[in-house]
Amino acid sequence: MVEVVIQENSSLKHKPWFNHPENPDRVRVLTATLARMGFMKYGFSRVDADLEESLRVAGLIHSKEYIERLLEYSKKGRFLLDEDTYISNDSVELALEALHLSYETALKANDIRFLIIRPPGHHAGRRGRTRGVSSNGFCLFNNAGAAVIGFRERGFKRIGILDFDVHHGNGTMEIFYKESILQLDLHQHPDTLYPHTGYPDEIGEGEGFGLKVNMVFQPYTGDDSYIRALDYVENIIEEYNPDSLVVSAGFDGFRGDGLADLNLTEASYYRLGSLVREVGVPTIIVLEGGYSRGLENGFRAFLEGLTGVAREYSNSITPRNIMRLNEMVNRAVYEQALKRFGR
Repeated sequence: MVEVVIQENSSLKHKPWFNHPENPDRVRVLTATLARMGFMKYGFSRVDADLEESLRVAGLIHSKEYIERLLEYSKKGRFLLDEDTYISNDSVELALEALHLSYETALKANDIRFLIIRPPGHHAGRRGRTRGVSSNGFCLFNNAGAAVIGFRERGFKRIGILDFDVHHGNGTMEIFYKESILQLDLHQHPDTLYPHTGYPDEIGEGEGFGLKVNMVFQPYTGDDSYIRALDYVENIIEEYNPDSLVVSAGFDGFRGDGLADLNLTEASYYRLGSLVREVGVPTIIVLEGGYSRGLENGFRAFLEGLTGVAREYSNSITPRNIMRLNEMVNRAVYEQALKRFGR
């Protein structure tokens, strides 16, 4: 069963005082899309955890210094954490709610739960900015990381992370880079897009060596090339055989969404939804990016695939030279990943 859970305060809190793509309207768009689809299996969640408990969860992922810094900045009312990331008077409060909801849901869910929460989180590392990146990329706390911790506390041993936001999830990658967790991240090539991390040769260290898989796509990549890489992703997941899955779901790779250069349409997101459904393990999906067309069309197609609705979408076409380059790079990434499993 698939259930969509909407963080009740996500359409009310963390409001920018200037024009910014990460704002409460994102959640209103998704709620309207659910209504148009006639999707009935969704509800609203108000997090009841007190501040102390939410901060405890945050401390399992982020450094004490970083958490204290965000709390101090929140007292200023309006504050720019960096060039991309704003903090209003209730931003940290909402971010802690999202973090705790991710953690709490992972402690209980035995099916698929899609959490519509904000602000996004996959760029936030242990100390905030990470891996030499200039900003937090709209993120405060790492929601995917909280879901991983929740699954781990339940005793799951083979946790997988799939991040298909068009921007590399550098924060999540940093947090678990040395741990025995499969991390699959599909994103626009880091030479061409923020945060300029997530190159194919970043494959993990220590117990995580070989379990960090970065598949990259040149600008103007269409569905045909992207879906080819999803075949590789599916095979890697099958080889790893996870007992639980955390998905960072970003819809900003959709054609014309506004912050990237891929040419993806409903076909890619439908395939992503089908892939996640077919894994067949307890799964927590957390909302990351998506700011316009992706929130409407990409989200709808993903949910159709996730719930097994029969649909046929035509693929957008990748220019031949870009198709060849994507295939050469991602085929090599795939073959390297299989070596981790003795193939």
